[in-house]
Amino acid sequence: MAKSESDSALVSAAEAFDTELVTYARLGELLLKTPLTTLKHLQRARDTLIEIESSEQRLQTVGKQLVEAISGVRQQQEQLSKKVIDYAPSIHARHQTLSELMTSLTALAGEISEVNGLVASVNETAAEGAARPDTADVSTKVLALSERAQQLSTRCHDVDFEELGEQAHALHQRLKAIGTKLQKAGGN
Repeated sequence: MAKSESDSALVSAAEAFDTELVTYARLGELLLKTPLTTLKHLQRARDTLIEIESSEQRLQTVGKQLVEAISGVRQQQEQLSKKVIDYAPSIHARHQTLSELMTSLTALAGEISEVNGLVASVNETAAEGAARPDTADVSTKVLALSERAQQLSTRCHDVDFEELGEQAHALHQRLKAIGTKLQKAGGN
């Protein structure tokens, strides 16, 4: 995931604050270790105190920048969180729609399985020369299922479930071809 400008501002502010803390700590340790026994040592201690004051001012400035950066990032996170919460019902609705479409497709597949047995018996009896089941009736059922598959495909495409729509359309085409062959076999 790419870093945003606010992340960079936060990192920069944190690094500046950390750098200034290191400087302050170094100066404080230096001051505390400086002996106060000579004029030169006293002058050095006074110069270090001046540097510490400057460092405290810089520390206050970068601390304020860090707080502002944290506040900005927190505000962005809260806005994103609100958008996520607002978007969650859309995901639920899409899932519900997909579930309904899958239920329709499963029901259609069950009916196709039943008709498959009829189609198989038409093929078997034709091969054996026995009396055929009514191929016109079987053909009508297959073509009706084909039409339902086409309607399901249209519904899927209408709600932007393209992959499922393509599967239903392919099923429609196969059923239509089978139904048409059965009509021709039955002499209709």
